[in-house]
Amino acid sequence: MSQDAPKILIIGLGTGGLYASRAAQRFNRKTQITIIEKRDYHMFSPCGIPYAIEGMVGSFEELKHSVPTTRSLQIRLQHEATEVDAEGKKVKVKNLETGEEEWLEYDKLILATGSRSKILPVPGAKESMGRGMYVVTTPEEGEILRDVALKSKTAAVIGGGAIGMEIALALKHLGVEVHITKRSEPSLPRNLDPDIGKILTEHLLEKGLNVYFGKGIDSVNLNEKVESVTIGGEVIPVDFVVMAAGVDSNIDLAKEAGIECERGSIKTNKKMETNVPNIYAIGDNCWTHNMIDDSPARIALATTAYRQAMVAGVNAAGGDKEYEGTLGTFVTSVGDLEVSATGYNSSMAEAAGYKVIGGRANTMNKPTWIPGAKDISIKIIADAETGKILGGQSIGNEGTDWRINMIALGIRKGMTLEEFASVELAYCPPVSELYDPLLMATDVALRRLAGAQRRR
Repeated sequence: MSQDAPKILIIGLGTGGLYASRAAQRFNRKTQITIIEKRDYHMFSPCGIPYAIEGMVGSFEELKHSVPTTRSLQIRLQHEATEVDAEGKKVKVKNLETGEEEWLEYDKLILATGSRSKILPVPGAKESMGRGMYVVTTPEEGEILRDVALKSKTAAVIGGGAIGMEIALALKHLGVEVHITKRSEPSLPRNLDPDIGKILTEHLLEKGLNVYFGKGIDSVNLNEKVESVTIGGEVIPVDFVVMAAGVDSNIDLAKEAGIECERGSIKTNKKMETNVPNIYAIGDNCWTHNMIDDSPARIALATTAYRQAMVAGVNAAGGDKEYEGTLGTFVTSVGDLEVSATGYNSSMAEAAGYKVIGGRANTMNKPTWIPGAKDISIKIIADAETGKILGGQSIGNEGTDWRINMIALGIRKGMTLEEFASVELAYCPPVSELYDPLLMATDVALRRLAGAQRRR
């Protein structure tokens, strides 16, 4: 790499691509960066799409954002990377407007190619794409879905993750009768324990959704277009279907370049390097590691992509930085209910080899005598051998996010339940409770930990 003006080529202008470029430029102002992006505009906020469908966000154009370019940062829109010559350190790029192709040289290459909607191998699913089956990964797709919903009466949403639930409630808000289905039970099984997931499922039912968690989709039925879905043997007439069953990594370019992939995603080390010299991968397209125990992890969150990008960008510009790993910390708004989680839930912790204890508090987020006090449930998960915090979950109308962020910080610092219980939290009646629900849950877990240790 030229130390005077290293050339970094980034494929993909999402969260990962943007922040990798910024990290590289901050580390080395002489860095020359080119970003390749197929869209005809710079960026958009994918997490805002359900709220634009609902109408909370005024228009889909409001989700789009521009990135300032400089002499050292060039963005090529409507360009597609079609081939990587790793030995020659160059990438073939096609201009999608003119069809012209050229090779761009690089010192370092960052693959921020993201992901695409997963299409489940369900009878009729692939055949119904464009004939009443929709995916929602871009503002354009969201706008199409909103237009369809405004002319329809019934729909099925396949997938009960955060995006699936958000879209289902957005469609319900538009007056559509919604049937939501997923194979596993309860809600968000990789994040929430069954007792917390049950609260979320009950909330969806209260909002008027027809919930089929634990049944899954048998088939999508169509003639000229989608006419119905079959869920658990029951045929349900619908006007359209939304496939929101997760994402698959975009790895075609990487595989063709000889980059090692594992379980459908690019394999990287802690420096975000692939097995091919001078090539990094970040975001939805790659596997990295869990912060708790270094086990392999792939988390399709913008926050994960951001942190990986800050590492890859610095390293591509000549630095030496390591990604500390992911906890999958997230929060989503499902109707008027906040749901948040971090680290392992109980079943995931047990699968990782831990003996688990947990503590849960079901209470109010403020003193009951304060107007606006709302229900909240907090759960903290720990290792029964050491008391070390492994994860947490929170659900309620308000205040779940900062409490989960506190648990994430506790995990990051390797804190035990006893250490966490001593944390001093701010208190003011209109804002919080003196004996905060977070500390209540921690104390419950501490008592269970003490009981477990006495029995040994």
